[in-house]
Amino acid sequence: MPAGPVKSVHGTFSIPSLDGIRCLAVLAVFVGHSQFGVGLPYWPGFVGVTVFFFLSGYLITTLLRREHETTGQISLGRFYLRRALRILPPAWLAIAAAVIVGALGWVASDTTVWGVLAETLNYTNYYIVFHGREGLPPDTTQFWSLAVEEHYYLVIPVALLILWKLRASRKAIGWTMFAIAMLVPLWRIYLGMNGASFDRLYVSTDTRFDAMLLGTALALLANPALGDALPRWVSKHLGLIASIGLVVFVACAATPVLAFRLSIADTIECLALVPIFWFITTRPSGAVGRFLNSRVVVRLGVLSFSIYLFHRLALSLGANLFGDSILADVIGLVLTLAVAEAVYLLVEKPCGRLRRRLETAAKNRESVKIGA
Repeated sequence: MPAGPVKSVHGTFSIPSLDGIRCLAVLAVFVGHSQFGVGLPYWPGFVGVTVFFFLSGYLITTLLRREHETTGQISLGRFYLRRALRILPPAWLAIAAAVIVGALGWVASDTTVWGVLAETLNYTNYYIVFHGREGLPPDTTQFWSLAVEEHYYLVIPVALLILWKLRASRKAIGWTMFAIAMLVPLWRIYLGMNGASFDRLYVSTDTRFDAMLLGTALALLANPALGDALPRWVSKHLGLIASIGLVVFVACAATPVLAFRLSIADTIECLALVPIFWFITTRPSGAVGRFLNSRVVVRLGVLSFSIYLFHRLALSLGANLFGDSILADVIGLVLTLAVAEAVYLLVEKPCGRLRRRLETAAKNRESVKIGA
């Protein structure tokens, strides 16, 4: 049976198992950037980022759809306020920390004002495409993916708002998003055949947003978290279908062919994630669900954003102390978790409380206007 929406301890909308998926994705990224990933026949960091993109598209669209179905509208102001308070304070703190650590000489740094501006203003990905990685604050090149997500967040709520105002049906919008997503790997192939660089193919918004579009399509077309019923044959055989999806996902992730990775692998992986998402969100009490919703896994998922922001800097600090070794990465992991916990408690949670207070105040003002 489809699992309905559940409430978190803060009373906000949440979906079973998603923090667990965040945990697995950020651990894959960490392994990919550490000595733990050396010698692996695939690129776990690539896969982790793809999962984050898919998850972002799915979750953001789920929240927008829920708001539209509940209120009949989307408040762009509240949406952008939520995103700004969720992303910018910890991200800017990570940038400042990298600049300071580099200035102190604790890690190698060639930071320039232009590099700092690129990260602060969320165009790191195209800065890398046109200028390379030189000039960015040390150990922050992963900020390219934040830029991709921020660009998507600028567009998708406006697009959905316009389409809903034009009375487009939810399913028509969902299939349109799916169709656009299917064009993106063709665009990557075209660029690759015409000599595009690795960075042009890998970090550009226009070559990576298919994962988020497919997450959006899932949220609109068949979203059990919002009560959408799956076809009976899918529900009956969901375990088998999800298992096939997992096999396809792992096969793509484990294929060490860069041309495949930069062309169609991300798209195939996201298609394979669809039945996996159905399974984990509708069966949180099963063995997989219990693992994904266990206390430690959920906590790591909650900390995943700060882990993502700070892990490369922590790994570099560990390497400067102990060289390129497993011990250095263990030190880096411990430091990453400690910093992530501190940032969550001192920055993310207070910003979350502020976000909820401002949103409540905005809703109250709207209620007063309606009453008047």
